[in-house]
Amino acid sequence: MRFLLELNQNKAYGQIPIIGPSGKIEYIIKGNLDNPNHTLYLSRTDHTEIGRLFADSSGIISSFIVDVVNHSLVRVKKFNTPMTNLFYVTRLNYLVTGSIKKGTYTFRAGVKNVANVKTIMGNSGVVLVCDIQRPEDIPFILLISILFTQWHVTPLKLPTFPPISRKTSPDIN
Repeated sequence: MRFLLELNQNKAYGQIPIIGPSGKIEYIIKGNLDNPNHTLYLSRTDHTEIGRLFADSSGIISSFIVDVVNHSLVRVKKFNTPMTNLFYVTRLNYLVTGSIKKGTYTFRAGVKNVANVKTIMGNSGVVLVCDIQRPEDIPFILLISILFTQWHVTPLKLPTFPPISRKTSPDIN
């Protein structure tokens, strides 16, 4: 199944539509991409939350957590070795190989490819092309791909979601 995530500056609504294999918007990623410490939310078009990605600051080495509905927490960890650029996804036991910096990488379970992600330049910005083999992996691959992209692409300036109302003000005078 192929999913397209178009990351551009054309519309700043605080969300990124994800186009599914049918050619229609199937999912939406909400949140701020300008800082890896912010939470990203993956939801259906009816705004039902499927999962979220956030930083785990409990340890010395920073890792990220993917929390998908009806699934245990999954961590994304980086192997810090000068010879390799490998990431490991716990619970799913996936290794992420390839070049995240160049935008082409593969999620592997042993020798089997689970998903391939390719970053291309579209007409209005960067497009992530995610080819995912199994439906149960969709939320994990989409959220982790956005995480990797924000590390190596100029950050998008999206508004805080939901917008803060002007009626409430911290000024007590």
